[in-house]
Amino acid sequence: MNKRERVRKSIRHIEPDRLPRYDSFWEDTLTKWHQQGETAEGLELQDKFGFDIVQFYLDNSFRLEPEMLKNDGKMITVRDRCGYTAEKFIGKSRTLHMYDHVTKDLESWKLLKKRLRVDIDEFSRVDSNPFFMRCDPSPTWSEAAARFRNVYDTGKYVMMNSYGPFEAAWRHRGFTELLMDTATDEAFINDIFWAHTNLIIETLSKCLDLGIKPDGFFLIEDLGHTGGLLISPDVYRRTISPCHRKLGDFLHSRDIDFIMHSCGKVKELIPDFISEGLDVLQALEAKADQNVAVLKHEYGKDLAFMGNIDVMKLAGTVSDIEEEIQGKIIPAMKGGGYIYHSDHSIPPEVSLGNYRYLMKRLDDLTY
Repeated sequence: MNKRERVRKSIRHIEPDRLPRYDSFWEDTLTKWHQQGETAEGLELQDKFGFDIVQFYLDNSFRLEPEMLKNDGKMITVRDRCGYTAEKFIGKSRTLHMYDHVTKDLESWKLLKKRLRVDIDEFSRVDSNPFFMRCDPSPTWSEAAARFRNVYDTGKYVMMNSYGPFEAAWRHRGFTELLMDTATDEAFINDIFWAHTNLIIETLSKCLDLGIKPDGFFLIEDLGHTGGLLISPDVYRRTISPCHRKLGDFLHSRDIDFIMHSCGKVKELIPDFISEGLDVLQALEAKADQNVAVLKHEYGKDLAFMGNIDVMKLAGTVSDIEEEIQGKIIPAMKGGGYIYHSDHSIPPEVSLGNYRYLMKRLDDLTY
């Protein structure tokens, strides 16, 4: 069984030969582990830990001209293609300072909306490298197709990654401003949400015409914080849910799995996610009072899960790691429907030794 088959079986609630696995890492973690002798770059690290998934990326931004505004050796400031300026520490994964969002009002939105088209120039909207704070050009469509074939030929499950309508909207509108819009102008935000959703579908349609067909589509859509939802369930159902449903219908009509990442405590929306056609929910933050074993018991017939392994436990003792394995991984993996992932991404507090121990234990967990 190859890696693609292993993941697809698990998503379909069929036990594969072993537990599928994937993970994400802070930049600081990779730097620290590299200093300790571990190769910490790209596919080589993924292969070393036996990961079954690889990502490809879709850009549903305005594609404004990105620009490096500052690089003092410690911090960079970038004007991003999405429509904001951001400051970031070099080589560190930290909360970003985002400002100068370009969608100031309805009039500016009407002008910027015209840029949400698949073909505004010869460059594609997909690539094997992320678009986040990226200043180098995108590949042409033929180059993107060749890069996709190289990724697909690895035999891994290929997951196309893109911002969802809510995530894409706040990046150019501003987080506080968008939350205020949910209370004061639903027509405005609905127009924004649908524009980004339709662009995703149009871009995927062109990808399929060129032979770029991912196994799954990974929608980044942070809808919660540790205490609850960012917006009310009613507002979600009126504005964002119809967009997700249209995307889910499109993906299923093309035999592409629908996977969604959402930070925070979002379990209140799980019945909505299921009705929208979601196949997998990720990352299930542990500190947001979510337990994959409980969720599997409640929703496991209709939804697969990916994540929930507490990074703070992974930074602890072997006993802490075993607690996560015995209490979450083993019950969640029974009958398929679970893919290993941390409950967000691996911080530098997790030692290389601890992570190697976890990967070895996953090797031992067969069906």
